[in-house]
Amino acid sequence: MADTNYEELIGQWHKDRNLIDGSTDKDQYMKLIQEAGELSDNLCKNKDIRDDIGDMMVVLINIMVRNNLTINECLSVAYNDIKDRKGKMVDGVFVKEGDE
Repeated sequence: MADTNYEELIGQWHKDRNLIDGSTDKDQYMKLIQEAGELSDNLCKNKDIRDDIGDMMVVLINIMVRNNLTINECLSVAYNDIKDRKGKMVDGVFVKEGDE
């Protein structure tokens, strides 16, 4: 049984609803921030956050489709950026060298 390609399905969902040609990166960024607020709220309330993270990924997929990018491409670039990064933990957050 083949794995479901949610990135492709969600990209098509956006196209079917004119959310690629009929929207902008700025519009989608504002939606992403709204979804981040919902994630923050549910984290603070110790509620299930799977839907919140999924909703943010749906919006990010819209931005990726609009810019001809893929999840793997973006994650590869991000990983290659951080893989050799040095730093330390400050109040539970990793702070890279030079930002201290």
